[in-house]
Amino acid sequence: MRPFFCLNYMKKVLFLLFITFQLSVFSQVEMRYNSSIEDLPNWVKLMYTENPDAGEVIESYTNYYQKNELVKNKHTQYYKRWLRGISRFSDAKPNTTISKNSNQWECIGPWDFDKEAASRSYAPGSAHVYTVEQAVSNPNILYAGSATAGAWKTIDKGANWNLITEDLALNGVYAIEIDFTNPEIIYISGNGGIYKSNDGGGNWTIIGDAAFTNLSHSTKDIKLKPTNNMELFVASDEGLYNSLDGGLNFTQVMSGEFLEIEFHPNSADTMYFVRENGDKTEFYRSDDGGITLINFTNGWPNPGVGDDQKRTEIAVSPAAPDKIVALATGEANGGSGLYGIYISDDKGENWTFQCCGPQPAGAPDTNNINMMGWQPTGLDDGGQYYYDLALAVNPTNADIIHVGGVNHWISFDNGVSFSCPSKWSTPHKKGYVHADIHDINYFGNDLWFACDGGIFYSDNTGDSIYKKQYGIAGTDFWGFGAGFKDGEVMLGGTYHNGTLLKDGNTYTNDWLCTDGGDGIRGFVNFGSPRVAYSDYGGKTLSGDRTIDISTFSLDKKPNASYIIGESSQMEFDPRCYNWNYIGNDTSLWLSKNNGASYSAVHHFNEKVTSVEVAWSNPDVIYVATWESWWGDKKIYQTNDAGQTWTDITPTNINGQAWIPYDISISSNDANALWIARCSMYGGVQDAQGYEVFKSSNGGTTWDNWSTPNLDNINATNIEHQRGSDGGVYIGTRDAVYYRKNTMSDWDIYDDNLPKSTFSTQLVPYYREGLIRNGTNRSAYEIDLYENSPPSAQIAANKLSINCMNDTVQFVDHSAVRLSSASWQWTFPGGTPSTSILEDPIIVYGTPGSYAVTLTVTDAFGTSTQTYIDFITYTDSVFPITNSTALQEGFETGNFPPTSWETPSASFSWQSIVVDTGINCQPNTVAYVNHYYIEQNGKEANLISNKVKLGGGSTAQNWLTYDYAYCGFGSSEDGLRIEFSTDCGTTWDSIYGARGADLQTTGVVNSAWYPTCGSWATDSINLSNWALNGDTIMVNFVAINDYGNRFFMDNVNINGQNILSIEEGENTNFYTSIYPNPTKGIFSIRTDASHMEVEVYSTLGRLIAKEIISGGLQQINLSKEPKGIYFVKLVHNKKTEQRKLILQ
Repeated sequence: MRPFFCLNYMKKVLFLLFITFQLSVFSQVEMRYNSSIEDLPNWVKLMYTENPDAGEVIESYTNYYQKNELVKNKHTQYYKRWLRGISRFSDAKPNTTISKNSNQWECIGPWDFDKEAASRSYAPGSAHVYTVEQAVSNPNILYAGSATAGAWKTIDKGANWNLITEDLALNGVYAIEIDFTNPEIIYISGNGGIYKSNDGGGNWTIIGDAAFTNLSHSTKDIKLKPTNNMELFVASDEGLYNSLDGGLNFTQVMSGEFLEIEFHPNSADTMYFVRENGDKTEFYRSDDGGITLINFTNGWPNPGVGDDQKRTEIAVSPAAPDKIVALATGEANGGSGLYGIYISDDKGENWTFQCCGPQPAGAPDTNNINMMGWQPTGLDDGGQYYYDLALAVNPTNADIIHVGGVNHWISFDNGVSFSCPSKWSTPHKKGYVHADIHDINYFGNDLWFACDGGIFYSDNTGDSIYKKQYGIAGTDFWGFGAGFKDGEVMLGGTYHNGTLLKDGNTYTNDWLCTDGGDGIRGFVNFGSPRVAYSDYGGKTLSGDRTIDISTFSLDKKPNASYIIGESSQMEFDPRCYNWNYIGNDTSLWLSKNNGASYSAVHHFNEKVTSVEVAWSNPDVIYVATWESWWGDKKIYQTNDAGQTWTDITPTNINGQAWIPYDISISSNDANALWIARCSMYGGVQDAQGYEVFKSSNGGTTWDNWSTPNLDNINATNIEHQRGSDGGVYIGTRDAVYYRKNTMSDWDIYDDNLPKSTFSTQLVPYYREGLIRNGTNRSAYEIDLYENSPPSAQIAANKLSINCMNDTVQFVDHSAVRLSSASWQWTFPGGTPSTSILEDPIIVYGTPGSYAVTLTVTDAFGTSTQTYIDFITYTDSVFPITNSTALQEGFETGNFPPTSWETPSASFSWQSIVVDTGINCQPNTVAYVNHYYIEQNGKEANLISNKVKLGGGSTAQNWLTYDYAYCGFGSSEDGLRIEFSTDCGTTWDSIYGARGADLQTTGVVNSAWYPTCGSWATDSINLSNWALNGDTIMVNFVAINDYGNRFFMDNVNINGQNILSIEEGENTNFYTSIYPNPTKGIFSIRTDASHMEVEVYSTLGRLIAKEIISGGLQQINLSKEPKGIYFVKLVHNKKTEQRKLILQ
């Protein structure tokens, strides 16, 4: 065995070799920001070193933000894109093997987004586009280059787009040029070179002589000479190049990193260039068609020591041929972002600082706006000015200048002043453009924008702007989920575009961009197909584009990361669709109420990533863990639902213990599983020869299931096909592969899947025999590789029931084809006892444990599953006596507490540890987070277990509880307390308060936690409600008004002076009151010869008084308001009190 330090050194060297190559691709889009400032966090300085070690940077970043609040800035945004560059990159050579299977993948979107629908994102978009170019000879033809999905073409001026690089292993296209005589001849950048097509993208050739193609170019611009379509100029980080033969051969004009090329509008021999040189940019002009270049510096940006100005865009206009506008960005004079707008009226010989403020850069204010920031006022510093930058000048009025950064800005006075027509987060405005603009181009009156949300267009100088990107399948999914019951429900977190969601055909062009920011998570409930989950929490789909999607909070969310192998998932227990496991931080958690609360199953010493629950035995669970970037990754197994765990990590892995795992389990054998080793990066083919392993004995031993067909892949996820003979799919950074037990090798499964398609997550849709693939190029689907027999799986909405919940919604969770499916259920002890429905509803009448059997049949076979003791019906009652009291302090770790209920709602009660409880010490309490929940008027219930109150006329039964609430502004969150004597069929209110009446301290207009002295205690005498001797349940109802957090603790029900029958409680007479409840008139029948009757309201007001002689008396309360009344019965100096309900 090689020493650890040798392995550790070797893997870091490999990584540094990878990152050196990878940075050339990443830097194509974004330069490093200034890191010479003394007070920068250490993680920033580490990230900007020449060859950063990802493990060190990530650890430093994590440690820093454990102690400091995360505030978005240019460095945190660069960090996110830097991680993405590592995780998405692959230099694997495309597999040229032809699949043995003739099935073909089909794109299912997103290819657009519904901008006007309810619940749209605050910044809707769907595709990350770098550039858009319009053909001079045919304005209906345009080409676009995307960040992840190659190049696209439209022949109807943007109404419809089609992919033209599906056969190229090409993702990012940053620069495009179109032949001005023939729109079918195009040049695009990518993969460190230049591609050329003579037939509109039908066929491609890498152009350039050996000297040119041997270099890896980060190409920023491609331009044809306006008078010679065979003369081509290329600006790259390897220099400025010129070709005289349409790209067959290139000559380097000048070395250095060139950023921009522009031609004088009236002279093809007059050319302008921008070159980056260290921490500054330089302007060059050629008057002889690019043969010689002259550097002009008078008035051009000249950053001082410690400042930087590394990016400049230039633009010209036929309306003022000798004028050049320059947009410079950088950092100087205590501010960063916009360095300045510069104007030259003499072809670049002299430059004037035009905007903004008295000096370059500087701290922003009303006279010195920063157009690179996030705010439309320009008053915030920074931005992403080395990432998103665009400039255009109107061709008929050179005083109109467009600037693109995070936002779109316009000047109508030659750059003296600018305004922002619509902030990046105001899609309701007519000038909306998605954030992060990379390209703005005028072609006549047509104005085009390419940005992180797609392509936008204006024909009126930007006054009104519309999206024009239908067909561009460029959504970069970081997470992806699809429905089990309704496969037309799909969603996933995306890069730059929040969450993209499909709900059948609900939305225009099928997809909705919802939530916001950069999303990662996406899951769909298998038994409630209208319920989905994202980074923003739970969603209940409306099915109507004009109606908002309802949301509900999740107590915890699974780990989510931009790093391959570091995320966890929401893994459902296959038996119950309200039960799910997640890896959150270093613990495995289980929720039994659809995420409203979670209980810890096991605390590992490493972050929990992949979680898989066995279909055939859900007590068997497998978990993968992540110690750190370079730390050893592990796999653990439990056979007892998490009580004990065994390390089953394979050891025959060629020493690369730092590579993460993804797991998949057989549908019919809990001990049969497969693991894929999913490297964090793809610059070197890690795990070669050790990509996939299989175990048939629960991980005791492992067989290497890799073959040479996998030598050139980087796996990203693995998925078993239920019912098959060990069939497994592997998603990779390029394609999909399949293998089963009887196959000796893996078969590539990629027909009609574009080359270099990164598989984020594979999701089978058994009802239609499909498998979906969420990718960096939107989502695709294909028929399952082969047909397989069904795999029966029983599921339900709950496994434990009581008198309040005696009805069970069963759900077929089987892998079965819907078109030929049939079901046979048996429910011994249930009503009905059998069913042939897919999802039957069964009622159980008495306590006990009940078995369930399901047989499913389709065109490919039959499968049966039986669970013994699947449903458990309990009916426990807690008795209140003089010495026993119900005491609930929420400290057990289970929430809701045993036998308590939190019925499903749009938000929920949860448990939380507060630093200051009523005793001024840390306590676990119940709370409702009204601060983050905007469900005005909606309610959440926390229902106690059954309690048998003490009886007797002298008994005193008290409910006490501690609570804390501060309020927020004018919001009036509320609390109502009610009881039920009929197991929740009806409820009666005994307390209610809202707003100021509920407050225990002054209003706090920020997220609030209790402080010492901010708690109060309240008590309710339940005996005053004529409940002595009753069996009741208590419901604490939280009413939302988008205010502040409400906390509750120490719920107690206790009794005093409770008499037993032997102590003389019996009044020795029989009396009945009926009907009760009553609509007004009720009767009292008694065997007492003489009885006094008094009826009181709950406020103690005497309503009626009668004397009964002869055993029967009617009393009329029909004129009284409905509610609860007390009937006092007196006979022979003995008193009994009864409750009467007037409906």
